Amino acid sequence: MKIKYLKRPQKYGDYQASRVIWITTLNDELLVKFSILDKDGKLLYKITEPPESEDFSLSDCVLSTEQLEEIKLLLGENDPDFEWNLSDEEEVVFMLGFFGESLARRHWLARDSKKDTGVIVDYIFDSSEKTSKGEFFQIDYFEKGITEDEVIENFLLPKLIEREELDTVMVNIAEAGVVNSYRVTIQGTE
Repeated sequence: MKIKYLKRPQKYGDYQASRVIWITTLNDELLVKFSILDKDGKLLYKITEPPESEDFSLSDCVLSTEQLEEIKLLLGENDPDFEWNLSDEEEVVFMLGFFGESLARRHWLARDSKKDTGVIVDYIFDSSEKTSKGEFFQIDYFEKGITEDEVIENFLLPKLIEREELDTVMVNIAEAGVVNSYRVTIQGTE
């Protein structure tokens, strides 16, 4: 059975995460703190995501209107089915937190993949139709030499098909400090 899919690269512009802290609490919950910088290394904002929460706390925000619009456009290219309302402050904080969390994951993967001789794959299954709840990031490690298409076609797509209600996987593939991010959506099977 051949699976048809659309592989769309995820874009993050020249933004980068810094001072990324992942803390596991005594209750085995995850607390995340990080800073987002521009291409010149200037602090744009800091985010904290409390344990077991989908809310973000924003501080030290010095984003210009142009930067906010650029982040909104980048997120729109990454997920064309979602629209952000910049006049809703709560939605803007969530948007910046979501964007920053993606950068923080890429930061972590780039750092760890420099120390590892293989390929690190970080992914989450999702639905293009609706937001799914209860999903979490998963990480797998592969031997050096595996291609991105082999990871997607031979490993991720079969796992995705097992989850009938889901049709999309957000994946970061890291090797030797380089991270490539994709949104892969099943188009059908032959």
